[in-house]
Amino acid sequence: MLNRLLKAFSALVCVASLQVIAAPSDNPVFYQVNYQGEQAYLLGSVHVGKADFYPLNTKIEQAFADSDALVIEADVTKADVGSLLAKHGQISPSQKAKTDKILQGYCQPQMQLCQAISGFAPWLQASQIGLLRFAQLGFQAEQGVDLMLVARKGNKDLIELESVEFQFELISSFSEQTQYKMVEEAAYVEDAEMLALIAAWRKGDDEQLAKLMEDPQAVTNELLDKLLWQRNHTMAAKIKQLMIEHKGKQLFIVVGAGHLVGQQAIPGLLNTKGMQLKACHRNEC
Repeated sequence: MLNRLLKAFSALVCVASLQVIAAPSDNPVFYQVNYQGEQAYLLGSVHVGKADFYPLNTKIEQAFADSDALVIEADVTKADVGSLLAKHGQISPSQKAKTDKILQGYCQPQMQLCQAISGFAPWLQASQIGLLRFAQLGFQAEQGVDLMLVARKGNKDLIELESVEFQFELISSFSEQTQYKMVEEAAYVEDAEMLALIAAWRKGDDEQLAKLMEDPQAVTNELLDKLLWQRNHTMAAKIKQLMIEHKGKQLFIVVGAGHLVGQQAIPGLLNTKGMQLKACHRNEC
C-alpha cells in the first residue's frame, strides 16, 4: 500500500523502460515559456497512464530531449514518507465511523482493499480508491507521465516545485467535510467521467479539463482553493525564480494538467509576471 500511496502524489521512482506504441494523435496541454532570453517548457500531466501514451507527441519529446533539467511537483526521494504517514495519514475513531458509512456500498465487493486502508485518514483512503479504480480501467500509476519522464531523465537535473512533506501537510489539513467529499467522489464517480478526464488530457481540451476539475458537484470550494488555486500562485512564482536561477539551462516543467487550465491557472499567472507563453498544443510553437 505504501508504494501505491507514493505514486498517488507524484511519487518519483524509476520504472523499467517499456516498448510502447506511439500515440501521434495525443496533444496534451503544453506551453513554451520565454522570460528574459531564457526558454522553458511546461507540460500538463496525469499521474496515471498506459503504454499507448508513449512516446509523447513529437513536440513534447523533442523539447524534453533538448532540456537540461526536469522540474516536477515533488521528489519522494527527499522525504521521510514513513514519518509523514504516521503524522498525517492516521484516522480518528469518529472519522472512521463516518468514512465506513460513506464507503459501505463501495466496500461490499472491495472488502480486501477497504480492510487494508481502513486505518488511513479519509483523504488517503480516497487516493487509494482512486488509484484502484483507474487501474481497473487500465491506467497504472507506474505509467503516469511524471514517473515515466523521471525514469528517462538521464543526466538532467531533477528539481522540485514543492515537496512531498508539503503535499502531505496540505491535503491532511483539509476539513473533515472536504475529506469525506473526496472519499465519496473517489468511490462513486462514474467510470465515464474518469475516462472523460483522460480523453480531455489526451486531446489537450482546456475547456473540458477545466469543467471536470472545477465541477461544483465533485469538489468543494476548499479543495479548489487549496489544491489548485493557492498552489498555482506559489508554483508560478517558483517557476519564475527557477528561470532566473538557472540561466542558460532549458527547463522542462511537469505539473498536473489541472494547474494549467481554468480559473487562476499557471499560464495566466506567468503572463502577469512578464513571461511570454505560446500554447504548443494549439500549434503556436
